Amino acid sequence: MHPSKLADMISSRICHDLISPVGAISNGVELMGDLNGPSPELDLINQSADTAKAKLMFFRVAFGASSYDSMLGCNATINSARDMFAIGRISVDFPEPWGDRSRSLVKLLYLLLLCVESSLPRGGEIVCMPTDSGWQITVADTKIDAPTELWESLLNSAPFGDLPASQIQFQLARDAAERIDIKLTAAFSENHLTLIF
Repeated sequence: MHPSKLADMISSRICHDLISPVGAISNGVELMGDLNGPSPELDLINQSADTAKAKLMFFRVAFGASSYDSMLGCNATINSARDMFAIGRISVDFPEPWGDRSRSLVKLLYLLLLCVESSLPRGGEIVCMPTDSGWQITVADTKIDAPTELWESLLNSAPFGDLPASQIQFQLARDAAERIDIKLTAAFSENHLTLIF
């Protein structure tokens, strides 16, 4: 088995196995609230559990195993992405619906969203519009601080070198695009970013 496929399967397994206990924590907190009444402490625990579950669902697609034959619906794709960025300075908007897309294509979208996130030091709104082959990802009127060398390597297949864990999405996004023969195009300025695939 190829090492990258093995890593994908391990990620899928970890996320799958953690989603249930995190959901159970959220259910337990809800029951405690019903018995004892609401409290700031229970609200904090519940919010943290919901955030953890959202991240696991998103990471399961972004870092887990995928197949081009496996499809994901529009609503599931949108909800997972929005939940992932629900807390923080970044929001994701999907103004137009689309039909089912392959899990491999959604994996690439999610990895690119993580790449874009790392280029928005002050946060901002990421807008994703469907195209015939994928999406157009746009950030406008927001401070862009793109890690130039990482974007160059992602877009032009230049060597990455040693990446920290916080930037591994760039390598994984390039691998995901190459696996399904997708060409990425991009444009950057100080306050605008566009990715098309």
